[in-house]
Amino acid sequence: VAQTIIGTHLMKTPALIVSGVLALLLAGCATRRVDESPVAAGQTTFATKEEVAAADEHDDWDTVAVVEVHDPIEPVNRGIFWFNHQLYTYVAKPFSKAYKSIFPKWVRHGIGNAYENIKYPIRVVNHTLQGRLDRTATETGRFLVNTTAGVGGVMKPADKIPALADVPKADTGQTFSKWGAPHGPYLVFPVLGPTTTRDLVGTAGDTALNPVAWVGLLFGGAAWTTAISAPSGAHGVPDQMDRYDMATKDALDPYISARSGYIQYREAASER
Repeated sequence: VAQTIIGTHLMKTPALIVSGVLALLLAGCATRRVDESPVAAGQTTFATKEEVAAADEHDDWDTVAVVEVHDPIEPVNRGIFWFNHQLYTYVAKPFSKAYKSIFPKWVRHGIGNAYENIKYPIRVVNHTLQGRLDRTATETGRFLVNTTAGVGGVMKPADKIPALADVPKADTGQTFSKWGAPHGPYLVFPVLGPTTTRDLVGTAGDTALNPVAWVGLLFGGAAWTTAISAPSGAHGVPDQMDRYDMATKDALDPYISARSGYIQYREAASER
């Protein structure tokens, strides 16, 4: 796994520590992805009786949907969530502000576009596994246009072609969901943030399909993987921090809010 390889080399230089942590934050911050729909049956509702009662007394709860989440190790997850919150607050957010002040918007967008273009194998394989061959063809057309006319994907001219625009993203966790696999237990990892057992396995599949992860295997060193993936991680931090703030700001219980937001995001992705 690319992030795991990065972690084993974090102590080499201060710069590598920062870039490695930020690359991990991109993968794990609380809101991969906040949209959504129902969760698999048989899972426990996150709202306790006390929380439901409290909802009548606080306007903030009026807009919070009750989402069913299986969270068997909630005390452990809460402890890790607290640690991640400190990391996001004192490392990721200051970096995000500095990154946006140093690099103009068009540069940041170009970096993001290029890395998104590189992830073509993840999307095309999962569209195919989901039986959406129409999306497989459209995704291939987008990749060819953006790679050639878009200078390696830095620009996205395919967005201006109606037949190639607005293709939903696809990943392995989403494919498992469409195959009927439930979320499984909710988990929070240090630095990486929230996931479920289904998405954890899905992330492994995405990593195997990601050409960025192939670099370390081809060149035989984690330094290559770090060098290639760090800019992508850095680029994603500002958006991830904005989404994290949206999910937790002014929440009576930020943990519950972040957990609900994550599950809602993944449910919505599976329905596209």
